Amino acid sequence: MNDVWAEWQRRRVLPLAAEPAALPDPAAIPPREWLYGTRLIRRFVSVLAAPGGVGKSALALGIAAALATGKGFLGERVHHSVPVWVLNLEDPLEELHRRVAALMRLHSLPREALAGRLYLHSGRTRRLTMAALDAQSAAVAHPDRTGVIDACLAVGIGLVVVDPFVKSHRLDENSNAQMDAAATAWAEVAEATGAAVLLVHHVRKGAAGDVDAARGAKSLTDAARAAFLLSVMTPEEAQSLSVPERERWRHVRLDDAKANLAPRPETARWFRLETVALGNFSQDYPHGDQVAAVTPWTPPSPFRGLSAADCNRALDLIAAGPGAGMAFSAHRTGRSGERWAGRVLVQHFSLDEGAAARVIAAWLRSGLLEEAPYHDGQQRKTRLGVRVIDARRPADKLPMGNET
Repeated sequence: MNDVWAEWQRRRVLPLAAEPAALPDPAAIPPREWLYGTRLIRRFVSVLAAPGGVGKSALALGIAAALATGKGFLGERVHHSVPVWVLNLEDPLEELHRRVAALMRLHSLPREALAGRLYLHSGRTRRLTMAALDAQSAAVAHPDRTGVIDACLAVGIGLVVVDPFVKSHRLDENSNAQMDAAATAWAEVAEATGAAVLLVHHVRKGAAGDVDAARGAKSLTDAARAAFLLSVMTPEEAQSLSVPERERWRHVRLDDAKANLAPRPETARWFRLETVALGNFSQDYPHGDQVAAVTPWTPPSPFRGLSAADCNRALDLIAAGPGAGMAFSAHRTGRSGERWAGRVLVQHFSLDEGAAARVIAAWLRSGLLEEAPYHDGQQRKTRLGVRVIDARRPADKLPMGNET
């Protein structure tokens, strides 16, 4: 691996020269070296952003453990298992031990699966400065860049997790030039070591899926090749997904905010924060520690409690329309809400409006229902309504689609 470092150093000082494109056979171009789903890739920086207290550190540690063990227990594909170095720059090492222990208990990870594969560093023990302004020249210096690269190469690190990114530099967060310098330092670590780098970052505000919600200058997320945002379940989502308000804080969704190297997934990925008892009770602390650990969570099916016969009966009622020559509407907003197709499920099958909306949305996505114009004889105008596509009706199976 020292050859990688030497080659990187050599390329940094090469004179500039215009070189003709090689134009290789596409089949001869090596595929991108994804490590974890389409979120982490060798020699690139990814960003995980979230507000405080949502669970981004728990998720980042879970991703680290998945790559170190080669087990995709969080629902993402582990393409290659690699040694992982978690640089937690806020918490003491003892706290990191608690979080790792909680993950191991929750996901039944044996000690030997992580031994020699997971490396931990606490900023309480030794601070890390990847970029800082030189007091005399005002230029950006990189005090720990070479040290991080050497340490990675010494043990073959394939993923570096930096949590949080803000603690890894001493630059102005609101300066694009300075944030670009800090991000570039981590990109150089990725290039020099062949590792993926995951920067854990805070958000200031913004909706889920909005990369501009990341705090500070945009150059950080601009420099990343993948960025994803973690956000707590909203009250509206909790109501729609039948999650009690007291449990809402445990449910978080992950949205791809930027995926330059892969198609953006159509739906969010959900996780739940479980409380794990470590069993480390003592006379002074008879209950021991309770530590949060992350696990995948699948929203309940909107078809729960509905048989294929129930679905067909509901579709018959929807096909018949609300009466007077009208067709049901696909939406419950505005005046069309009075003839919303979901009311059939609410009135005849005792679904709440959130569950009914998810059923109608799933049927629309699957093509079982489709919107089409029709002539309303009573209103004497063309309106938009839904019609049932009988060829797609459920038989033995429910019309399962993307239900989130």
